[in-house]
Amino acid sequence: MKGHVVTPSDLANMMVEKLFEDHNPEIDDRILYPGIGSNAPFIKAVHEWCEEHNKSIPEGIGVELDPERISDARESIELSNTTLIEGDFLSTDLPDEIGEFDYIIGNPPYVPVTQLTDDEKEKYSAEFDTAWRRFDLYILFFERGLELLVENGRLCYVTPEKYEYISSANTLRKLLTKYHIREIEHISQDWFSGYKTYPAITTIDAADPGETQVIQRNGQKNTVHLPTDGSSWASTIRGGSDLDTGVTLGDITVRISAGLATGRDSLYVVSKGDIPQLEKEGWAYPTVSGKQLRTFDGPYTNDLILCPYDERGNLIPEDKLGSFGEWAEIYRDELEERSCVQKRGRAWYGWHNAPPMEEILQPKIVCKDVTKEPEFWAEPEGSVLPRHSVYYIIPKNNDEIDDLLAYLNSNEAKEWIEANAQKAYTDHIRIQSEVIEDLPVPTQFAETAQSKLI
Repeated sequence: MKGHVVTPSDLANMMVEKLFEDHNPEIDDRILYPGIGSNAPFIKAVHEWCEEHNKSIPEGIGVELDPERISDARESIELSNTTLIEGDFLSTDLPDEIGEFDYIIGNPPYVPVTQLTDDEKEKYSAEFDTAWRRFDLYILFFERGLELLVENGRLCYVTPEKYEYISSANTLRKLLTKYHIREIEHISQDWFSGYKTYPAITTIDAADPGETQVIQRNGQKNTVHLPTDGSSWASTIRGGSDLDTGVTLGDITVRISAGLATGRDSLYVVSKGDIPQLEKEGWAYPTVSGKQLRTFDGPYTNDLILCPYDERGNLIPEDKLGSFGEWAEIYRDELEERSCVQKRGRAWYGWHNAPPMEEILQPKIVCKDVTKEPEFWAEPEGSVLPRHSVYYIIPKNNDEIDDLLAYLNSNEAKEWIEANAQKAYTDHIRIQSEVIEDLPVPTQFAETAQSKLI
């Protein structure tokens, strides 16, 4: 199966310890290995643990789609009391074929929905409740595994931690909290070198819901009650701020969004003075990227972006492009190669997405879309078009933009964002509208915005 990531033997041993902790296997127990992986590390770890602790080896079933991995497993380890099946763990017929299990342990494949075929998306959406929005295959492995677990059985998976907070895992989180999520341990990225993922070991008992022990990467432990409504677990798990004012950033803003995407910044973005005729005729706007926010300590840079849209965001007809059309014609072949033209039928000279010009050309607050620490800057002139690596916030009340900026850069707001935001890579977080629109803000902002409307 695509998305396979090799499981280090030491990590497999660690997970087996969690699988059998206070839950020793008995003579008639069964264990499932969904995706046996290269050299079957979990089968080997289970056999070694049972031998070391003088316990019965559970009857094992390993399900693997790749016949080469099955062959490698048969050659490399002793498979006593274990049967290997070549097949798809997510197949509709599998549950009836293999039955139920007391234990399930594995490292599911990490495959985002963007790497699935249309047929696969349709098949999984019909079969799995958790195949929702931008799901990943490992999410479906949770649902299938819990379906195969006997009462009081135990499941232990290592997966990306993202299921704890991404919106596409809402249905999964609702499902998981019907069980006892015994422990979530966030482990080092070093276990999977070369992959930009934050891994977590999740241990679940098929029992009544209860407290969950959370182990952070720094070794800190705490016990929590996870939300049961499908909402993000990030703040609960990370022990973030309990800030709650009843008013959110979304309540006091017109728009929170990522900046514009041209599909070819290397052509559309130029330095001031490079093409004076287009500047003079109004085809160019000031622009900023995420990296430039820090370099220039704000949104005002030396860059311009060439824009074929009017002030309402409508694409200007090709016969009215004038000097812009002459410039674009020089690069027509390259512009036509963009995916937005080839796959989405966009005009050859237009951008990847039409910009909401009436909203974006207002006083705003901007920040990087991926950052180690949240930091915000004001753009009070309303003249800059942020690019896709920048998030922008349009407040309803421009008079309080400085006060709102000060709040967003406060320790209180930063702690909330860090506790709730999606992890990106190497301790960076991802700013997303669906997260920061829920940031609680002081009630004064809502009161001022309401009074201005009246």
